[in-house]
Amino acid sequence: MKISKALLPLFLLVAITNLRAQIETITYELNGRNPDNAAKNPFEKFIGEWTLKNDDWTHNWGNGTETIKIPGHHTVTKQLNTDNSLLSIIDGPEPNGHIFWSYNPKTGEVGHLSSFGAIRSGAGKGEVSEEGDVELKLTFEGEPKGTYRIYNYRWVSEDEYHMKSVQFSDNDEPTGLFYEGYFVRVNNKKDLKDNTAKNEILNHGKAIREAFGNKDIEKIRSLHHPEVVKALGYNDLKTGREDVINSLIGTLTNFTLEFIENDVESILIQGNMATEQTRFAIKGTPKDGGESWVFSGRTVVTYIRYKDSPTGWATIREIIQPATR
Repeated sequence: MKISKALLPLFLLVAITNLRAQIETITYELNGRNPDNAAKNPFEKFIGEWTLKNDDWTHNWGNGTETIKIPGHHTVTKQLNTDNSLLSIIDGPEPNGHIFWSYNPKTGEVGHLSSFGAIRSGAGKGEVSEEGDVELKLTFEGEPKGTYRIYNYRWVSEDEYHMKSVQFSDNDEPTGLFYEGYFVRVNNKKDLKDNTAKNEILNHGKAIREAFGNKDIEKIRSLHHPEVVKALGYNDLKTGREDVINSLIGTLTNFTLEFIENDVESILIQGNMATEQTRFAIKGTPKDGGESWVFSGRTVVTYIRYKDSPTGWATIREIIQPATR
């Protein structure tokens, strides 16, 4: 719908655009308010678009501390129609979600409501400092009764902040569970283009895994470039798409394949090409009822934009490093 110039002062169009080119628009009356004036908003520094610095995310969910890569994270943060509110939409890799903050100018208290995925809803209160740092005490659905989390958002610079969530028991003792990351502002077209491409690559990988699971040979063929070359082992080189496909037919005929691990370590975008490095594990189960096996390792895949692929990308090179244990 096109809005005339006469109506523009009456409406604020908050367009939350994710990196998969989906758009949602919220329309409401402004009553003369300037939506771009956030000088009085205590959360002003958070307004903008954000992504994870170097795609790094560190956490401990009970199995020890680890740092993983989350390519394509994307957060859009907007103030609403008051000086005391903030809405963040997280629309990159699942789980997607949103966070709403409301500031009480009389008490200085910050109210928090959030929802991620199917069940992870959070609520709580906190405060915001004069420097814009935010500290919150939150409880979450799905976490043990009586536990809570302390969230700290600390500014590193105008274009970077650090967020850490630490879980505490009902005895106010740290449980050891936490997660944290540094977020940097997305402030140029190249950043947006690269993040869009990263999400497209992640979707391409998902499509390939689903095609393997469904034994969909034609879908697998469509996701590979005609000039693809794959080094599946030191003495196993496949040249051309048909060579690759023919090598798969026997495997998919005799085995059911399941990707039990797919840990993307990095994605590098360079123009119309992308390189992905991933740790993987595939479980194969013989259709004749024999014993299952697991093949794991690390793969480096090169993709090229390809108009005939359903994802817009096609695998053109791949080399696999089998795990040595």
